[in-house]
Amino acid sequence: MSLRQMEFVLKIAEYRSFTKAANKLKITQPSLSHAILSLEENLGLTLFERTTPIKLTRAGEIYVSKAKLITDLYDDLNSELQDISGKKTGEIRIGFSTNGYMILSDVLPKFCRRFPSVNIKIEQTRSLAKIRQMILDNEIDIGLFISPIEADELEIEVIKTEKMYVALCLAHELSQKYKSCGMHPKISLNELKNENFILQKSTQRTRAQIDEVFKKAGFEPNIICETEIFDIAISMAASGAGAYFCLQSYIKNNILDQITLFDIDEPSLDKTTMVAYKKGKKLSKLAKEFIQIAKEW
Repeated sequence: MSLRQMEFVLKIAEYRSFTKAANKLKITQPSLSHAILSLEENLGLTLFERTTPIKLTRAGEIYVSKAKLITDLYDDLNSELQDISGKKTGEIRIGFSTNGYMILSDVLPKFCRRFPSVNIKIEQTRSLAKIRQMILDNEIDIGLFISPIEADELEIEVIKTEKMYVALCLAHELSQKYKSCGMHPKISLNELKNENFILQKSTQRTRAQIDEVFKKAGFEPNIICETEIFDIAISMAASGAGAYFCLQSYIKNNILDQITLFDIDEPSLDKTTMVAYKKGKKLSKLAKEFIQIAKEW
């Protein structure tokens, strides 16, 4: 049995399909089928019931559980040997959800300057559940996201917590009224009841939280635009089209100079950026360094 064969079996078990597993492994489906038949012949056991979807036999269940342990140990071995060598080389695999892209754009350049010879692989997904599964399946070393996430089998470290502000253009009457009140003037959301709003799409988790805040304030917002693209929304707010809920760290400096960020004092909208990795897995020096740089963000 080889590590490659174990990888084949684990992928088929994950996707419950030879075709899907072959696509993920970037090999042909006949090649994968032949490799599994050869393995089963050598073992004298059948690992999969050829049903739709594919099912593991009892032997297959045992093989998968032990193969996961072996591949984890192999990854840990490589990680420890890489650390001992002291070389600033190797590979780090990072996954992030859509709302985690801003931290990467800031942290990655610093990481690359410190480790210029490192191979970095980036995976993006809209789903936190997918990030979690990729960590558990050892497809990525660490995942970046905004909380919450199902924490079972994961180690989670907080990068930072940020306040959600409401952005209005500098020419807005409220910006003028509170321009002497510091960087983040405090106002009541009710002062914005007659404003137009640019909001996140209803399918986004943040939108549900914002809707609750409006309900608490006792009015329905006049929504002129719904978008999941941050740059479009903040540019519209800067142009005077409406008010937009946002995190300051996501805003580029040229836009930051064109808006006022108002504090509406709603802790329920605060966002915590986190990094997660597999519980019990020994992190490589590279992964530890990346997390440390992220915490300095």
